[in-house]
Amino acid sequence: KALAVTTQKPEQIRALTGLVKNILKGKENALGNVTVLITGIPNVGKSTIINILAGKQIAKTGNEPAITKGQQCINLNNGILLYDTPGILWPKIENVPSGYRLAATGAIKETAMSADDVAVFTVGFLMKAYPEQMKARYRLDPLPESEIDFLEIIGRQRGCLGSGGHVDFHKLATIILQELRNIVIGRISMETPAMIEEELVIVEQKRAEKEAKEAAKKKKKVGDQPRFRD
Repeated sequence: KALAVTTQKPEQIRALTGLVKNILKGKENALGNVTVLITGIPNVGKSTIINILAGKQIAKTGNEPAITKGQQCINLNNGILLYDTPGILWPKIENVPSGYRLAATGAIKETAMSADDVAVFTVGFLMKAYPEQMKARYRLDPLPESEIDFLEIIGRQRGCLGSGGHVDFHKLATIILQELRNIVIGRISMETPAMIEEELVIVEQKRAEKEAKEAAKKKKKVGDQPRFRD
């Protein structure tokens, strides 16, 4: 069962303990404490959910990935033991746009990807998907045609200039990404089910092409081996 919850309505989150016990269908008393694992990608609010369930600040939180360094057990004193774990990611993110979206929302450490590249991707997406919010936030109407033009204009407006009067894209990228994460730009959905379906088709095509190339290379290697006759 999948449920959408929000910290703005903590009663929704507290209701999760009742759902856990319902899954056991009355066997929870015989089993003793029920062990529940909290898991997910970094910086999505796992520790925040635990603090609401515990009714106090027991798990460290912060607006950046990898705040939780190790596994910790929290006893809710209602028959449920919660295990908080560090965020996990796929070993390889084949869908490139997904990687950019994870970085934009702070699920990937800033040292893993260039903030400049992430900001260009993010601005490009927001200009197409949320043009009115971008116009309102950055007071631009109409919006520039390209992401780079947008960043140039905003960089000069914000005074993000480096040597020679050129825009400091890294400084500006950090500001824009932080505004996205702090909901200053507005409430944003970085992806939709339709987007994912389209992107997964592309991923499968690339995967098939790669496998075909590897198979052809392997076949050629076998064909190039010397043959001997008795």
